[in-house]
Amino acid sequence: MKKRMLSLFAILAIILTLFSNCNKKTNAADLIQPHLSSSNLMEGAEIISENLKKGENPDAANLLSHDSAAWTPRNIARRPGSNTNDVCDTAIEIQLKEQCAFNTAVIEEIGNRVQYFRLQAWVDGRWQTIYQSEKIQSLRLCSFDAVTTDKVRLSIDKFRGNQPAKIKSLRLYNEPVREVKDFNVTVYQRLDGDIPSEVLKRTPEEVKAFARFYDVYNTVLIFGAVNWKEGEMIFNVPDGEEGFARELSALRQIIEQRSNKAHKVKIVCTALADGAGGNGHTGVNVFMAKDWQRVADRMVEFLKKYDLDGLDIDWEYPSSKEDWACFDNFIARLDKGMKNVKSGAVLSAALSAWGLGMSKETLARFDQIQFMAYDGCDVDGYQSSLEQAQYGLLDFVNKGVDLKQVNIGVAAYGRPLNSAPYWAAWRDVPSGKNTYWNSLQPNVMEGNQLFDGTFCAPALAGDKAAYALMSGVGGVMVFRLACDKTMDDPNSVACGIENALKRYLPEW
Repeated sequence: MKKRMLSLFAILAIILTLFSNCNKKTNAADLIQPHLSSSNLMEGAEIISENLKKGENPDAANLLSHDSAAWTPRNIARRPGSNTNDVCDTAIEIQLKEQCAFNTAVIEEIGNRVQYFRLQAWVDGRWQTIYQSEKIQSLRLCSFDAVTTDKVRLSIDKFRGNQPAKIKSLRLYNEPVREVKDFNVTVYQRLDGDIPSEVLKRTPEEVKAFARFYDVYNTVLIFGAVNWKEGEMIFNVPDGEEGFARELSALRQIIEQRSNKAHKVKIVCTALADGAGGNGHTGVNVFMAKDWQRVADRMVEFLKKYDLDGLDIDWEYPSSKEDWACFDNFIARLDKGMKNVKSGAVLSAALSAWGLGMSKETLARFDQIQFMAYDGCDVDGYQSSLEQAQYGLLDFVNKGVDLKQVNIGVAAYGRPLNSAPYWAAWRDVPSGKNTYWNSLQPNVMEGNQLFDGTFCAPALAGDKAAYALMSGVGGVMVFRLACDKTMDDPNSVACGIENALKRYLPEW
């Protein structure tokens, strides 16, 4: 699914698609809206201070209006105005109507100028930062621990270019506990990374700490373990099929040691991926055109033999009309066979928003669609923004997909700002003061290359989970477990997701 060299054709197709997506002119009203059940606590608020720079006009009151007007913070040559010595940011202070608690903010920006912002609350006689990040873009949902105050401060600390940012609105909510069934938190996991049998050799405390991952994840997608050659399934683990059986058993033993035994965890296996038949993206199409029936039947036998909860398909992608017809026929046969063996079997597929050439009937068969909302871009090179996921969801909706099927992808790895072919693990990024918040990490080393890389920081991963939960999306998916910090580090991506879910789903 990742860390493979793409064919030149595939690379060009992805670049062209991502460039198109990154330059869409979409405003917040066009996106899938989060369903917020509490009142907007900014109603009745007033601006009490605006930190103006030289040449700026006061317009922060526009942030409280209900029309198209916007607050235009900017930092021209970083020169302070007459009322401040602060040369680093543009900020406003807002007096709320009354003291109140809130745990969620929604900020709308027109364009993509903001490079860093902070939301602060006046608590115990000082400003405390309750949220910070690099990007706002069209519709940014921010999830954080509840804070009680009657005064907030929004700071725009960094800008791109010398044009003013346009902040259309800031809304604050105290979102209550929700009752949501069948929310997916899915993770891809290899059996040759954090090898389960090796994990079991650690101390009981270390095993239990590793098992904490499965208090967060309720679907584990084993990938990279099986492949195909001449119509026969082969096993890409030491000792072949015997090794697969051993590591699957060890994984189940680890999962049993999770803290929350009421948290049910499904095990799904990627049973077809690029590389089947050789020659990467094109080879799988040639291979499947000949052997799709046998492959489908053999997968069903595999599901039954190992009592798996489902199968995942990572076929990236059919290219011709004939390839897509083969895909449709294959999925129909596989789905029918799986349901005959286990009525609740999960049929999963890894898909990008632009790779939806199958029929609507085929799309409807998937129980989980792992939306690869990463490896994208924006004008600044960020590869896993919330906005990228939001645009992609529109593509799924336009293809008739029920959003309950879709899991928004979260990258536990980073890419260079220039999209060069290097993938750095979040696990290897040193934890520091702002690691939890900052997706941009400088001086990342990977493949003997040093670069500035963008990740999906824990706070952003939590925002994606909160957005999915509040927008009726099926859940989130993380690629992949071995790239993440372990959960004894509060800066792990899994911790960011768990923190968000526990604000709204405390029994998770």
